[in-house]
Amino acid sequence: MSYREYYVYVVDLDKSIFGDKKKFREENPQYIPGKPCVYVGQTSRTPIERFESHKRGHKAGKGFVRDYGRYLKKRRIPDQNPHSTRSSALRREKQLAEILKKRGWAVWWN
Repeated sequence: MSYREYYVYVVDLDKSIFGDKKKFREENPQYIPGKPCVYVGQTSRTPIERFESHKRGHKAGKGFVRDYGRYLKKRRIPDQNPHSTRSSALRREKQLAEILKKRGWAVWWN
């Protein structure tokens, strides 16, 4: 049996997404102008591999990371990686998105 690790990651998005994408704006009524705009996700690959995949458009969802993603955020992000189960990573993804929203950040997550 192979052991799989899961990671939660945060991608910095260009702030122009807030003006360009109505759905993103509607999802973030708490946004404080000047704070970061980010995407929070979870993956069984390394965060770098997943970011590169997003940028290529593979499993890119709405394309927010493909079109607006600038880099992986590492500073000021509570790090609990890796997770031993997908369900743990999914819980952390949601928890982290909520924490960042409470800080006034604009956040998209699945």
